[in-house]
Amino acid sequence: MATREEIEMLIQRGYYDEALSKIGELSDPIDKVELLTDLAIAIHRRGGPEEWIPGTIEDAMYIAKKLKDPAQKAVAYSIIASALGIIGYEEDAVDFFGRALDATDNIKNPIEKGTVLSTLAYHLAIGGYPESALDVFNVAFDTIIGAEMSYPHKVDGIIRIGELMERAGDALPSSKALEFYRMAFDIFDKLHVNQRAAVVEKKIELVNTVHEVGLPEVRESLLEGRYHYALALIEKKYSGVARLIGELEVALWMKRMNNLEYMDVVDSAFKRCENPIFTEANVQRIARLLTELGSLKRALEFAREIKDIHKKSEALRAIAVELAKRHEFEDARRLVESIPDPEVKAEALTEIVTMEEST
Repeated sequence: MATREEIEMLIQRGYYDEALSKIGELSDPIDKVELLTDLAIAIHRRGGPEEWIPGTIEDAMYIAKKLKDPAQKAVAYSIIASALGIIGYEEDAVDFFGRALDATDNIKNPIEKGTVLSTLAYHLAIGGYPESALDVFNVAFDTIIGAEMSYPHKVDGIIRIGELMERAGDALPSSKALEFYRMAFDIFDKLHVNQRAAVVEKKIELVNTVHEVGLPEVRESLLEGRYHYALALIEKKYSGVARLIGELEVALWMKRMNNLEYMDVVDSAFKRCENPIFTEANVQRIARLLTELGSLKRALEFAREIKDIHKKSEALRAIAVELAKRHEFEDARRLVESIPDPEVKAEALTEIVTMEEST
């Protein structure tokens, strides 16, 4: 009798024929649906036999339709829907998400219903519908909170919502992950699940730092401290200015994690970026990253190229403040004099004088 773990390993290694033949040996119908859809996604992403995909998805649909329990049916439909979304069958994906949502109407227990809705929301997120996922997560939360039972009975369901929000964030690029992490942190923090709250807080800091190249696999590597592997992924997936910014983001994360190699990454990033063509947004982002990295000479070069007067002024102000933190007050004052926005200039001068007087 095959196990789920064995079949997962076969799919990961590309033994699709053997994996498909063993899925039928499993007893749990949800496991069957998940592995059939995992197989279809793996074939789609890795260039396997594409002609297998429709039949594999149809097998999963057949299993889901036979389920009697509304909670299981809703979960199965949401798994199929997310797979359809990932593969690119958008109309079918929307249809099956609708079926999943309809099935939850027949779940009587509000805690179970809220938990199933949060599972549906997770699959919406990974299937390519993050905005809808946030809405359904909120419905799931309200369903459990509104249940007519004591609060302690609701806690496990609410924690489950937080866990699925965190998982959704893990599966999304930085730009879309942030809101899921914020909501998950809020849940863990309010329920005093301190260890989980601390983990999610670190993930929030990471997505705010590594934004340009914040793919899930890059962030996972950085969280595990595999910095060189993350840089190798960035080199493989990005080029030009995008790669430069990404490498600077990684360097900044390394600095925040007290890894002293971060300046080597900065130097290497500039050496390998040949004939770059910068946009205004690129220049602003690079100036900010370099300032935070403490590479102030380079930061100043980029800050002076910013065309937007206010943003240029803020960039110069940030560099001047960093110089003042190093007790280089004369250079800081001289830089403040070059700030074009008079209001920002006055604020920067006040800040530097205050810092100087406190030394």
